[in-house]
Amino acid sequence: MSKSADGSRLLGAERVRELYGQPGAPIYAANLLLALVAIGAVALWSDGSSPKAVYWAALVVALEAMIAGLIWSFHRRERTDHEVFAWGRMRAGLEVLHGVGWALAVSLLHTTGEAISLLAVMVIIVGLVCGTTAGLAVHFPTLACFATAAMLPAALMLMMQDGQSERYAGWMLISTLPLVLANAGRMSLFYQEAIRTRLDLSAQTEEHRKLRVQAEESVAERTRFFGAASHDLRQPVHALGLYTALLSHDPPAKERRELIRSIAACVDGLERLFNAILGVSQAAKGADPDQLVTVRLEEVFDRVMLQFRPVAEQRGLALRRRPTSAWVRADPAVLERVLTNLVANALRYTESGGVLIGARRRSGLVDMVVADTGVGLSEADRKRIFDPFFQVRGSTGDRSQGYGLGLATVHQLCVSNGFLIDVQSRPGRGTTFRISLPQVDAQPAGQPAPSAAAVPARLNVLIVEDDARVADAISRLLRSWNVAVHMAASGDEALAALATAPQERWHALLDYRLPGDETGLHVADRIRERFGSRVPITLLTGEADESIFANAKRRGLLVLQKPLKPIRLRALLASAAAGPASSRSFGTTTPTSSSGSPGSTRPRPSTSTAST
Repeated sequence: MSKSADGSRLLGAERVRELYGQPGAPIYAANLLLALVAIGAVALWSDGSSPKAVYWAALVVALEAMIAGLIWSFHRRERTDHEVFAWGRMRAGLEVLHGVGWALAVSLLHTTGEAISLLAVMVIIVGLVCGTTAGLAVHFPTLACFATAAMLPAALMLMMQDGQSERYAGWMLISTLPLVLANAGRMSLFYQEAIRTRLDLSAQTEEHRKLRVQAEESVAERTRFFGAASHDLRQPVHALGLYTALLSHDPPAKERRELIRSIAACVDGLERLFNAILGVSQAAKGADPDQLVTVRLEEVFDRVMLQFRPVAEQRGLALRRRPTSAWVRADPAVLERVLTNLVANALRYTESGGVLIGARRRSGLVDMVVADTGVGLSEADRKRIFDPFFQVRGSTGDRSQGYGLGLATVHQLCVSNGFLIDVQSRPGRGTTFRISLPQVDAQPAGQPAPSAAAVPARLNVLIVEDDARVADAISRLLRSWNVAVHMAASGDEALAALATAPQERWHALLDYRLPGDETGLHVADRIRERFGSRVPITLLTGEADESIFANAKRRGLLVLQKPLKPIRLRALLASAAAGPASSRSFGTTTPTSSSGSPGSTRPRPSTSTAST
């Protein structure tokens, strides 16, 4: 149904509700007054001696009571729009009987030839119709039924009498009826516009209320999120300060090694929490069409199994997967991230038994399933599991095992990529997650990915970084791998360093933020302009600005987000140096590969983070 049709239906229902008025004693006052008018007319003009007049008064009182009873029944409970229209038709039908009952006053109260009784009847009928116009005009069909039923039969009964005055009065009623209906129609339009204006104001007020509630919930959610994040970030920072103070006292070698391991654990925890917090915000971004490819689920399962099998074995749990030949269309990094978070969550809350990974086809979709035999979820917990920092009651609360952000990230990724997510769980019996993915036809098998080689001994790495501490840390790390490191803080220094040995192997690591207005993208442009595209260039950034990734993609640059693990950097340098372009000089320019090579671009922050 169209929006205009919905609006017309709502307006019509509201007009019927206005016809029945607001519940309470005042809505029956008109019926009581009309009943008294009928009784008074009989008492004044017939002295109560005419049985027909008494019968007429009883009939009118009964009709007024029936209308009052209908109004009372309507207000007994809230009516749906469908019911309201039926009650409108009932009221219109009853008003036909109501009008006919008053029209009978012509034959039961009036005596032919008596001018005073004729005047009384005319005043009663015309006054009654005109007096009820204001109350019934809000629903024009009801008013039209009452006015026609009251005036037309009365006019016919007058015209059938012998007196000339009666026939003249009958013609007056017939000629007055169109005027009454026309006036009622104009009044009905006025009511209609007033009701429409009120409904529009009510809709706008409700919309503003919803927006205000959403804004308040958003503020409360951000406050809750950052409050929890602040607490969890302060914990490892506090521990780092204590460990560093102990290390500064030059403890014995054994204690020093333990302190270093503790510091490394704190740094690792900070990095994981930092990535998790960024992951929640980055997961809310929509799917990148450039990243959507056909993916074989079996390959995603293999990578996740390799990652978590040692964790499951360490905890004495069985991590199993059912083979599948299903193919889906999605961003493989998103799929792996969703599955990784689900499996990590399942292992964390499973004390005995195990976790099963599988897939099930249905109606053009593939359900990626992760089932466990863990603690399960209560009804209250199931409603909150996708909230940031929420953890099931009764869990260990060990932040080294998780921060309550994994399922929040899964939910955001599924919403932003259009995946349906379903959760089924029973306390003490385990939980099953199902992620519905679009199925595609099987694709030809591709070539296996080459294995990463070790970092070549004669690799020159150019580091363009203006932060002295970061530059010192990364240079020390690279030198520990026997890599020749060349430091630069600007584009001019970078070009000068590359010019010292243009025939050797190079890899440029460019920080995005540099002094002044210069950025890593500007330095990359200058390197390409002078030396061509043979040198692999990697842009390092701690920002999540999509424009940075888009601009890097247009230049064919690989983008990695900070913080970057040493193992990831080592694999990057080994992969870049193993390519054929790394062994050539900078003298010739060739196009940069769009995927799979050191010059490939990975523009989405979540992709880079997931691979570290």
